[in-house]
Amino acid sequence: MKKVISLIVVLLFSLSVFPQRSSEAIMEDMQRMFEASNKAVKEKDYQGASVLLDSLIESYNSLPKEEREMHISSLASMYYNKACFESMLNNKQEALDYFEEAIRLKWNDYGHALQDSDLDNIRNEERFDGLMTELRKIGDFLYILKKSPEYNSDLPQKEFKFTYLEASDSNLVRIRRHFNLDSIAGKGDEVSQIKNLMTWVHNRVRHDGNSSNPASKNAIDIINVCDTENRGVNCRMLATVLNECYLAMGFKSRFITCMPKEYINDCHVINAVYSDTLGKWLWMDPTFDAYVSDEKGNLLSIAEVRERLRADKPLVLNEDANWNNEQKQTKEYYLDSYMAKNLYWLTAAMHSGYNVETTRTAGGYVDLFPSGFSTSYKSSEYLTTNDKLFWEE
Repeated sequence: MKKVISLIVVLLFSLSVFPQRSSEAIMEDMQRMFEASNKAVKEKDYQGASVLLDSLIESYNSLPKEEREMHISSLASMYYNKACFESMLNNKQEALDYFEEAIRLKWNDYGHALQDSDLDNIRNEERFDGLMTELRKIGDFLYILKKSPEYNSDLPQKEFKFTYLEASDSNLVRIRRHFNLDSIAGKGDEVSQIKNLMTWVHNRVRHDGNSSNPASKNAIDIINVCDTENRGVNCRMLATVLNECYLAMGFKSRFITCMPKEYINDCHVINAVYSDTLGKWLWMDPTFDAYVSDEKGNLLSIAEVRERLRADKPLVLNEDANWNNEQKQTKEYYLDSYMAKNLYWLTAAMHSGYNVETTRTAGGYVDLFPSGFSTSYKSSEYLTTNDKLFWEE
């Protein structure tokens, strides 16, 4: 069973669009439903909890179409929870019906369903096996990544060239001095400086995936907004800050948007920074203060991590990888699940520089797709299946 609280939080905002009732009245009702549902689950009153979910689903279906579409993942979670309650009540066919509806609505947490004891009463049903097979196709992210086609450099490719702003640029010089980046990077070797800068950004700016982007998207202004408003920013803004810090210190760097095969409500943005010492791009993720190595301790690139996941080769996540200095990350979750989901295709700005997403001076974007893949989610100026072009030195 997934916790009901996340559904309540979403609907507290969504239901405020009803013209017939005030937001305050609806939120009071939702709070009462939340408290009642918590009490029902604690008392193992799954019948009562199931009835409450019926009311939530009814409220959801009363929303305007655009609101329903915006929060479709919440509806899918409601149906999954309904399946759990009906399973625990031993209403097997009803549980299977709700489970099937959850999958139809793109509920995709295959790993959770695989071990959720709430579904144990229906695990031996033949229909359950078929539904899990369908769920695996959209929710077993490592399986999906392994099934992705190879890249293909033989197809006709549009020519493109990645460019990088020089550290002598006045705006980058200002960033270097403003944050005293030389002191932060330290006097160690190149790789230690790269790691130190990432850890500083991770500790300096809190991650908040639900926050809005500042109007001015450069390192100084992003951090200033976070300090002034006492808030965090999403992974894209964190990667933007780190990218400009790397450029200011003379490192060639890009922020890379890592995308799932089918976008539902999440992707992730990390950095690729070029190490002259190692002669390769390195994976650096400021959201989780994360980098990745092979079994011998060699730092890896995004491309290498992706292929090692596909080939079941060893990967090692740094021991201190964490979220907001609160939640330690494991290789099994961060790489095998979360990033396996978000490495199906990649996109990067043509020009890596200062304030590029505020001024729209990125010069366009390039998508790197597996051969034969297409998506309606985003259309960049350039599309390639040639990973060697995308990861040129």
